[in-house]
Amino acid sequence: MLLIKQHNVKASLLSIVALVLVAGCAQLSPQQVSFEPSIPIDGLIEGTGTISLSAQDKRASNVIGIRGGSYAQTSTLTPKVPLTEVVQSIASQILQRGGFELTDSLPDKTVEIQITELSFVTTDERASIKRNTAVAAVAVVVNKGNVTYENNYKTTQYIETLGYPKEDDNETLLNGVFDAVLERLFRDPKLEAFLQ
Repeated sequence: MLLIKQHNVKASLLSIVALVLVAGCAQLSPQQVSFEPSIPIDGLIEGTGTISLSAQDKRASNVIGIRGGSYAQTSTLTPKVPLTEVVQSIASQILQRGGFELTDSLPDKTVEIQITELSFVTTDERASIKRNTAVAAVAVVVNKGNVTYENNYKTTQYIETLGYPKEDDNETLLNGVFDAVLERLFRDPKLEAFLQ
């Protein structure tokens, strides 16, 4: 009877070790991230006049980062919808709510929002703990007659996870950093002053 119990204990330990090894070498699948900006409306830029709005993606690649795992190069993070569409949509809402009229017919000002960076990197922090860092950067170029206003905005956020982060963690982190950088743009007092 004792031999059977010892055998069962050894078998259980081997199973646990095998599970840990498999988890450590897990194959993570590619992930498409849904971006749904949520920016508090209080204190955002306001003004009057007509504006033409455009968004440009200046990143070298559509890949945001690598999730990790045993086949890291195939476990890519990409946006589910083009980021230009996401930025165009939220910017239109904010500008119209702020009192501006959007038009492509002889506008008072042209506004171009450029996505210059959106990245995700996972590094080993300490035993079994990984630090997952997301960086977002955007630029704005506004033309009013012969005068131009330009500014750059950048935000970094990170989370620590036990092992590689889950899809929900990635989505929360990337949405958080993207929201934060867009909020900085739309709260820029110098941009508001130029638009007025």
